[in-house]
Amino acid sequence: MFESLKNLLKHFTGSQETESTTTAVGSQQSEPTPQAVEANSPQYHTLGKFNLGLGSIGPANRTDIDPNTVNAMYQSIAAGAFNIPANGTVPEICVDGRTDKDGKRKNAPCAAGGTLSIVYGGDLGGASIASDTNETQLTIRIINTLKDKGHATGVHGDDHSSCGCGACAKAKIIYQHISERINDIASLTSQYGINLTETEKETIVQQAKNRLNQSDFFAEDRAAILHTAQENGSIFEELVGVHNELGIALNTQPGTTIDRSAIRAKYGPQYDMFVVDVWAFETAAKDVNPTGSEQNTQRIAKAITLQNMATASVLGHGSLSIIPIT
Repeated sequence: MFESLKNLLKHFTGSQETESTTTAVGSQQSEPTPQAVEANSPQYHTLGKFNLGLGSIGPANRTDIDPNTVNAMYQSIAAGAFNIPANGTVPEICVDGRTDKDGKRKNAPCAAGGTLSIVYGGDLGGASIASDTNETQLTIRIINTLKDKGHATGVHGDDHSSCGCGACAKAKIIYQHISERINDIASLTSQYGINLTETEKETIVQQAKNRLNQSDFFAEDRAAILHTAQENGSIFEELVGVHNELGIALNTQPGTTIDRSAIRAKYGPQYDMFVVDVWAFETAAKDVNPTGSEQNTQRIAKAITLQNMATASVLGHGSLSIIPIT
């Protein structure tokens, strides 16, 4: 699945580069206005194009950014200018664009909620078993399964709330969003070569509904899930500040992640990105798949992808652009 994703994205970004170059050759030499820069830049898909983006995080709600700078940042990110080696082969830290108090993040693969992306995506895609009677038990088992396979695990909070991870705090809402908007989310992922069959969508939606109808599945105390993860060996990051994410970096370069500190250093502290290291999803899916079936592995990997896009849609505004990196 992810090899086809890379091939499609190469075509997608190649077309954008050609389009951008053609525009630049034919453009005037005068200083461009912000509106002109937006018109002449590669046109990345936004969440809003797919009727997604229920939250507030995004460039349309910002008055402290420059459109020229945002477009320059997008293009540099798409070109891989901020890719750095990642330690690990499965998601460990969150997509969150914020950093710790020292302005740093671990150089590890990213997904929505860190390891919790594998917990929730695995559950939706078919990695759960009979003993996973609630979210806490599911989290404990998946984390220990990953540890037994030699993987590091991680979660995060922040400096101003009890559960500072949106993917965790809004897990139930995200399941609901998937159950109601599966076609919109799948339409988005299909633009990047991740295609779900009707059977896969039905299976994922049914599991989401099953959990939503199970009154005691989701923990009422959302911070308790973060504590459970820590108690079972997950590394904890405390992030600081407000959300300044201006897009979603969809990274398909194996063994890499995005250097958030370098983005801030070049463009300013108010310029952040969500980072989704989609290349790491298939290994994660394989290692939590209880059946060993390739079909199950592919469905779990796709469900992890859906969980990431659904989280972005719940937290993010429709103006968030998706920036593919091949």
